[in-house]
Amino acid sequence: MSGAFAKLGALVLAAVLLVGMQRYTPGYAEITGPIPLTGKIGETLTGRTFSVRADKVLLAERLRFKAYGREVERDTGGVFALVIAALEAQPASVNVGSAIWRSAQGARFVASPRFQGAPRLLGTDRLEPGLPQRGLVIFEIPRESVAGATLLVAASRWPRLDTQAEIALPATLDTPAPLIDLNELAYE
Repeated sequence: MSGAFAKLGALVLAAVLLVGMQRYTPGYAEITGPIPLTGKIGETLTGRTFSVRADKVLLAERLRFKAYGREVERDTGGVFALVIAALEAQPASVNVGSAIWRSAQGARFVASPRFQGAPRLLGTDRLEPGLPQRGLVIFEIPRESVAGATLLVAASRWPRLDTQAEIALPATLDTPAPLIDLNELAYE
């Protein structure tokens, strides 16, 4: 009889251990997910393949720029968020292919693809070591996603076992400008 209780006790203990392991062991996506580098605006974050520094965030209702010999003006249902930043490859050439605006609520917005030909866009050219590039990343976001956002920058859109810069943006930003001309924007 005591042998049956010992077997039952061992079985219950094994079940409790398995449930505990299942509940508290991180999932595959978490284990192989991005390695976060956290910082705030104005700080240089250096990852495995690149460094990034976001210096300023501007908001606008419309954007104007000259592309391919003609004047282009864009508007959006929300606001344009322009992040002035610098990127540099570390230690070899690299393409930084992902910039995401993550709102305080967790919504993610990728950099807008509607600005082909606009001056000084980041993420379009290959980065070389020792040659930092300074320019813009442009997002189209709803007005309620402005406050308390985070800029996520990585070499690929879904980084696995690689660094991802997480730059906390200012909690409050200025009122959006009615129009910003990208050709006249100061990047310093």
